[in-house]
Amino acid sequence: MEHIVRTATNGDIEGLKSFLGRTEVELQDLENWMDFCLVAEDTQSGELMGTIGIQPFADAGLLRALVLKNGSAEDILYMLQQAIRLAKEQKLGMLYCVVNNKNARNLFYLLGFKEINVEDLPVDVRQSSTVKTAEVVNNSKIMYYSINNVDN
Repeated sequence: MEHIVRTATNGDIEGLKSFLGRTEVELQDLENWMDFCLVAEDTQSGELMGTIGIQPFADAGLLRALVLKNGSAEDILYMLQQAIRLAKEQKLGMLYCVVNNKNARNLFYLLGFKEINVEDLPVDVRQSSTVKTAEVVNNSKIMYYSINNVDN
C-alpha cells in the first residue's frame, strides 16, 4: 500500500481525533500542536494510516501519538525519522519520548536516542501529563535526542 507523510492541517483535526480515539493516546490540546503533527495517508483512498505528533515546549518537543494502522517496523522507523526532520524544521533543539516497550526502546537507541532521568528533564516537559503518567508505569523509560545530530 502506497502512502504519503505530510504535516497535518487544521482540516485533519476531526479525522485525527477519530483515528486516535480508538487508542489510549491522550488528545488534550491536540489543536495547539498541529504544526508539529504528521499524518500518513493512503495515496489512493486518502485514508488515514498513521500519525505521529510532537508536543512543543519552548525549544524542546515530546514525541506523542505514534499510531500506525498495520504498520511494519520500517513504517515506524520512517515515521520517527520524519518526526525528527519536522523537529529540526521547527527549530527544536531536543526531542524527548516516553517508551515502555523494550523492542521500541531498541529502535529508539538505533536512531540515536539516549535515556535520561526524569529529574534531568526541562521543568515544563517534566510537568507534562505524559511524563507524570510515565513515572508510575512499570518499565517506562524517558529518552532524548539532540536535534543537532541531524544533517541539514
